[in-house]
Amino acid sequence: MTTSATLEFVLVSSDYAMVTAVSRGMKKYGAKVSLSPSADAARESLSRRKIDGVFIDMEVSDALGLIAAIRKGTSNSKAAIFACVRSSKESTATLSAGANFLLLKPLTEESVALHITIARDLLERERRRYFRHAVSLPVSLRDSDGEQRARMTNLSEGGMAVRTSRPLKYSSVVEFEFELSFGVTVSGKGQVAWTNKEGLAGIFMQMIHGKGRELLEAWLVSREQLAATGVTAESPSS
Repeated sequence: MTTSATLEFVLVSSDYAMVTAVSRGMKKYGAKVSLSPSADAARESLSRRKIDGVFIDMEVSDALGLIAAIRKGTSNSKAAIFACVRSSKESTATLSAGANFLLLKPLTEESVALHITIARDLLERERRRYFRHAVSLPVSLRDSDGEQRARMTNLSEGGMAVRTSRPLKYSSVVEFEFELSFGVTVSGKGQVAWTNKEGLAGIFMQMIHGKGRELLEAWLVSREQLAATGVTAESPSS
């Protein structure tokens, strides 16, 4: 499996000097960064997509609340959080809220690149967990509005993306069931982590029945091995 794709970050700040330093540090490392000027804008952005890490200017209003919200969320609860503080006196509250790393302001592009390098193992381990394998599998979904058949478009240890005929509600609980290519059924419960206007939705798998998780992991490993040899695995059709 290849997990060396470009790392993606969200920067939460309206401080020009900090935005410049982080942007240059990201460019130096080869990572991508999108800007959210406020905690509210960041919440909206993070609720709709999966990212690798977040740089948060702790002078932004409700910065501690944003960290807590990320940790309690579904899509990015394991993302690396880089808290940028003006004083080391802020460290206890910031780390207690859920930050992984502290950077003292003013930042430099060198310090940003260095911290990404330090966090690389954490970032790549999480990316491996959520690496999406492209698939085309029928999946049965049941929520409070009833049951429907959908098409799974990608699958990982942590979740799946599905295309549905009836839109799923963001953050709703969904029961799922699908069959892997060697005839084993996997079922469990998940939560809708994101949706879009094209009828796609991401489901974070909170619980899998029986030995389903072990079987899923074994199937994903087999997919990785096939990919390494250049062989394309076939998915069952509905």
